[in-house]
Amino acid sequence: MGDLLDEDLEFRGGTLQLSSENATAEPRITQPAKSNTNTSNTQVNPSVLSGADSLTSSSSSFADARTESQTNAQQETDPVQTVYPRYDVPFNSENIKDFFTFRKGVVENAIQECITGLLFPEDGEYLGSWLLTEITLWDNEKERIVLLTSRLVMTIKYDFIAMKQLDFKKTYLDDLDTIVIGELVYPPSSLVPERNLRGVRLMWNKGEPLPMKTVWNPFSQDVPFLTFASHPIYWHKDGGIEERSTFDMELFAQKLQRAVENMTSPCCIHHSPIVIQSYVGLTSLLHNKTSMGFFKVRGKFSF
Repeated sequence: MGDLLDEDLEFRGGTLQLSSENATAEPRITQPAKSNTNTSNTQVNPSVLSGADSLTSSSSSFADARTESQTNAQQETDPVQTVYPRYDVPFNSENIKDFFTFRKGVVENAIQECITGLLFPEDGEYLGSWLLTEITLWDNEKERIVLLTSRLVMTIKYDFIAMKQLDFKKTYLDDLDTIVIGELVYPPSSLVPERNLRGVRLMWNKGEPLPMKTVWNPFSQDVPFLTFASHPIYWHKDGGIEERSTFDMELFAQKLQRAVENMTSPCCIHHSPIVIQSYVGLTSLLHNKTSMGFFKVRGKFSF
């Protein structure tokens, strides 16, 4: 589903602000707590994170990251300063009001419907729910409801106009082998402007590069990772952190990390850049600029 805005393409820029005073900044994900089954590694080959063959991803590099991560878990690390990105706000206060999800009660009712209709006792303990932006392999933004339990992550495509579920996908935490939290970046040779945005990527490809049949097929359902960013409403919602928490990727990543740390299966947690394999990106730029992946009022039409 999507929508068209009669606006020119715009470049989103941003800067990085170095801060050591966490009390004056909004909460952001910091170094994860150590556990017996899950470790973190802040220095890792980007190919391990993206699974992209153009960045020389391989199973051996994945294994090396695992080994290095386990070694680092035995050593004490010095405190590090946290870098807080200063983002340009996506959309403006007038355009954001065209989103159906900006209307009072719409998101809350949709999430409650999904919890009631799609979650069952065997899915584990309910941990939280969000409305986030999913970024696909082809760099397209999609509006998605995300439910987190102690066993799985459920991604739901929801029609916020007709108020009904369209599709959903379950990803079990036991299957995850890597979680990456960090800046969304493009390869050095990419012509796509940087997003200046943070995200979280859930991976279960064991560091293997994607097969060509998946890379070149925009309708493929076999992509072994999910990438999420905060929903645009996060920057425009009235109130404080609590009122915006439903749209906050950082809070989702934090609770996901805790859930994974309680699992018995090993899963690496990295705080590193997330590589989006887009080199020209004209189609995705148009798709994202016109917010085709979101339910909006578009002139005389709504879709």
